[in-house]
Amino acid sequence: MQTGLYLPGNGVLHRLHPLTKVGGCIAVLLLTALPWQHLPMPWLWAGGILFGLAVAALSDSQATLYAWARRLLLISAPFLVSMFLINGFLWPNTTTTLWEWGPLHLSADGLTFSALIATRLVLGIAASLLLFLTTHPADFVLGLEQIGLSHELAYLLLAVLSLLPRMYDRAQTIMAAQQARGLRTSGSLRQRARALLPLLVPLVIGALRDVDERAMALEARAFRAPTPKTTIRTLHDTPVQRLMRWGMLAIALGSVLFTRWMLA
Repeated sequence: MQTGLYLPGNGVLHRLHPLTKVGGCIAVLLLTALPWQHLPMPWLWAGGILFGLAVAALSDSQATLYAWARRLLLISAPFLVSMFLINGFLWPNTTTTLWEWGPLHLSADGLTFSALIATRLVLGIAASLLLFLTTHPADFVLGLEQIGLSHELAYLLLAVLSLLPRMYDRAQTIMAAQQARGLRTSGSLRQRARALLPLLVPLVIGALRDVDERAMALEARAFRAPTPKTTIRTLHDTPVQRLMRWGMLAIALGSVLFTRWMLA
């Protein structure tokens, strides 16, 4: 069964404490708040951050780099294409038209705005992907518990992170079983729509049954008992890593504040 986006491995990033990777991810998210439209050579700055993330992925392993780049492209491409088309052709009160054909007008203002949002979107997705590709969900949640997150919220977060992979695995199993019984899941749009109900009903029923079984298992293990919880997983933290994550956050926040102050 899949475990979220997590890619098993033993590279450099896999061995880091989850909070160190969370700190790096937050630092990149802070850098997306830079006023890119006012920076000299903004594409060089944005490309440098993206290149740094790629180098970090490669330092972990080639498999991590390949999975990161592939998923980044698959996730970002639909948003970027739709964003540039909608803003490029439907931007109101445009001052500069780059291309015109009948009622269609390609706006330079719309493309500029799309480029700004696309830069922030791609950097945010890239950093988040690298975090979840190299961090097991259980370790991620355990790290948050170590800084004060309650175990109820921690379990809720862990359930959310593992929900989509579990649903995907169950849907694949149901589809294979229905196809073995003669259900056609390919063909025209009408045939696919007719095959949707036999897939959705057992999927929803199975999900509700899984929730009930999990609830009973948690109660049998005294999940809500007001006593310290134990775990079989251990996380290794070091002073160097603690200094590293606070340093990344301080540098990112300082860069944003300094840049905005200089351009004010």
